[in-house]
Amino acid sequence: MSYTTRQTKIAITAAIAIIAVGVTGTYLIPAQSTIVVVPTTQADQERYDALGIAQKYVVTSPTFAFDGDINSLKVEYVGSTKSIPPEHIFKASFESSQGGFGNREGQMLIQVITPHIMEILVSEGKVISAITDKTWDEQRELFIQRETELDTSNQVIEYDYVTLIDAFEKDGINVNVVEVLEDSSFLVPTIVVKVNDEIIQIYEFSSGIDAKNASKLVSNDGTQIGTSIIRWIDEPHFYSKGKLIIQYIGHNQETQSLLESHLGNQFAGI
Repeated sequence: MSYTTRQTKIAITAAIAIIAVGVTGTYLIPAQSTIVVVPTTQADQERYDALGIAQKYVVTSPTFAFDGDINSLKVEYVGSTKSIPPEHIFKASFESSQGGFGNREGQMLIQVITPHIMEILVSEGKVISAITDKTWDEQRELFIQRETELDTSNQVIEYDYVTLIDAFEKDGINVNVVEVLEDSSFLVPTIVVKVNDEIIQIYEFSSGIDAKNASKLVSNDGTQIGTSIIRWIDEPHFYSKGKLIIQYIGHNQETQSLLESHLGNQFAGI
């Protein structure tokens, strides 16, 4: 092979390599996404463009921007609606270093790795909806639901401390408030109550959603709250309903049955 021929082949090979690199840099999906298809049609290109919009939105969203871990972020294409224009659906999973949602500047926070899933809708080049954990609206920065139940008059209420105490008293249960402590593992006051000579601790949150999020900090056996490992003097039992988390440390079967009758099964404990 002549020198000129070799030079021509090298030039052609280099040109092909440059083209390949250019296409790859333009169209391959970022590593954190599960979408790896190179766009070949207009529909594929629209989905790819929507993916880029969704990815950019996640990292700037209030919850992720506050304490999200970029190394944990994964964005997955779920599908598209048949509407005109179509809405592209994405699911983003990531971890935050603290509990809660949105910009929590100035709030008292518990240091605990918190996994989140954000569902994102993209249409006509913009995010039209972003909901985290089916609970928090990232665009409006507010909770989208509240845990409620109906009373006998069909009025929507939220189960709280007063509701629980009234229910106990209607059942003829002797209830006495022992003390109220300003701090607790849940960062809300601890209401210490004696119920038929047994002590329970009641934690009331501002909403049912807050109570539900706080309950996620408790380990299955009830021996850890957030990052704190606790050695209880007796068996731990945790219950939750509406705005409340109720803690009972003991093994009295009547007390456990009483709490279960009003609050349902324990969500954590031995």
